[in-house]
Parts: sequence; C-alpha cells; structure tokens
Amino acid sequence: MSPERRLRVVRILRLFALVLVFLIVFVPFALGFATIWILTHTPCGGGRSPADVGMRDYEAVTFPAHDLGRDLHAYFVHGTNGITILIPPAVNTGAGSWREEYTVLNRHGYNLFNYDSRSCAGYANSLGYLEVDEVGDALDYLATRPDVDMNRIGIHGFSAGGATSIMAAARYPQIKAVIAMGGYHDFGQTVEAGTSTEWFAPLYHAGSLLGYRLATGVDMAVLSPVSVIGQIAPRPIQLIYGTREPSLAGAYQQWAAAGPSADLWVIEGAAHGGYWATAPEAFEQRVIAFLSRAFEEVR
Repeated sequence: MSPERRLRVVRILRLFALVLVFLIVFVPFALGFATIWILTHTPCGGGRSPADVGMRDYEAVTFPAHDLGRDLHAYFVHGTNGITILIPPAVNTGAGSWREEYTVLNRHGYNLFNYDSRSCAGYANSLGYLEVDEVGDALDYLATRPDVDMNRIGIHGFSAGGATSIMAAARYPQIKAVIAMGGYHDFGQTVEAGTSTEWFAPLYHAGSLLGYRLATGVDMAVLSPVSVIGQIAPRPIQLIYGTREPSLAGAYQQWAAAGPSADLWVIEGAAHGGYWATAPEAFEQRVIAFLSRAFEEVR
C-alpha cells in the first residue's frame, strides 16, 4: 500500500472513530435532554367549563401568580359543606381539567378550585415543584373570599399534580388534608430507574439533568415528594395508585415515609389515571369517607 493510500485509510478510520464516539456519547445525552425539554415545554392542554361536566354553580375568576408576574385563570365551583378542595394542575392542564375523581367531590358538597398550569401562562412547567408557589398564591386568593373557611382546605392532585399536592402540603399548614393520585416519589430516581439496565444510562441521565436545569432554573433533586411527605403529619394523606402504575414502588416508599396519618389504596387492575374507570363506587365511598374523617377532626 502506498504512503498516500495508507494516510487516506488512517484519516477515514479516525473520522469513523470520531463519528462513533459522537454517536455513543452525544445521542443518549441529547435524548435525555430533549425528553425533559419537551416534557417541560408541553403546550397548554386547556380545559372545560364546569357546566360542561354538570357543575353549574361556579365562577370564572383570576388570581395573581407572583412568581409568574401575571394572573392565572381559574374556576371556583360552589359546594354546600363549607370545605374547599384545591386541584393543582398536572403538567400542562388548564383551568377546567375536570377528572371524574374531582367532580364527584362537588356532588358531595365540596367547593372546588381549579386553575391554569404554568404551560397555559406561557412558561415552562417544572413537573410539580415550582407549581407549589401557585398553590400558595391560590391559598392567598381563597383567603380573600368570605365564602371560604381557611380552616377547611384540602388538596387533591393527579400525576405531577399529586406530587405538587404533597410538596405543597409540606410547605403550607393551611392545607388540612391531601389526596394524591399516581404521582412520582422522586423524579430523578424515576428517570434513573427507567434506564438503569442500559449502557447509556449515565449519559441519558446527565442530559435530563441539564435539560431540567435550563428549562426551570432549579435542580431536578427538588422533585422529591418522598423527602418532604413526613412533614405533613399529623394531617391525613390518602395516596391512590393502581396495580398497573409505573410509579407504584415509589408509592410504597412515600407511604412508609409519611407515617401513620397516611393511607395507601392500591386499586387492582388500574393503570395510571384509571382509578375512577376501574373502581368508581369504591373510589367514591373511600375518598368521601377519607375527607369526612379528615375535616371532622378540624371542626
């Protein structure tokens, strides 16, 4: 082989090696980054009027979200028993994200307060942590209403909204009872566990950490309801998960960390979000009984 040809082969091999290293290192890192970036920048999912789901006594209102520097749209649905349940948004949902698990509460007399996510306000959502600030803003707004008893406030969230519910109750003692459905226990650990058996796991996780930091301005380590759920006691907590729930193992960790004031209900056959569809009668009986006990104690 001539020297010129040998040099050409060496250059090709070097180029191939660089491309291979690039693919091995960059692609998993970029995939982790992109996954988190897309998740935190999901467009607003919108919502429906309470009247669309049979709740006709309501007000469309706004309240100031101080961290966002603007007002958020919300619905206050009137009940009859003097107890108000906050419904924090799950990722990108808008005011009027009415799951049957929420509307059943109003049929039993509970006021409901549901509002826009950060996505609907034009901001990146943080998957539950920064949203705790908006729970505080919602509590401030409710305190201005003469028809709200601030000693009788609960919170009920699903998925990332369930994580928000736990982290908010740990921060705000005004919240007297918590229902959290299908939330993660520690988001960073969940991301790691999802790729733990793959060779690219460290690169993927590093990309996701950077993506989250750039999207939200905070570290992913803040997404850890399990680390704060113990601060809620002795206020009662109802954790709801399905046997087909990806985050079920984390539910047991939260239950253990929460102490004796928490209850974990695992619904046989239910997937993520399928609680009402799987066991509507049991759901209604169990959740209403939980809230009745919780607020009987704070009278």
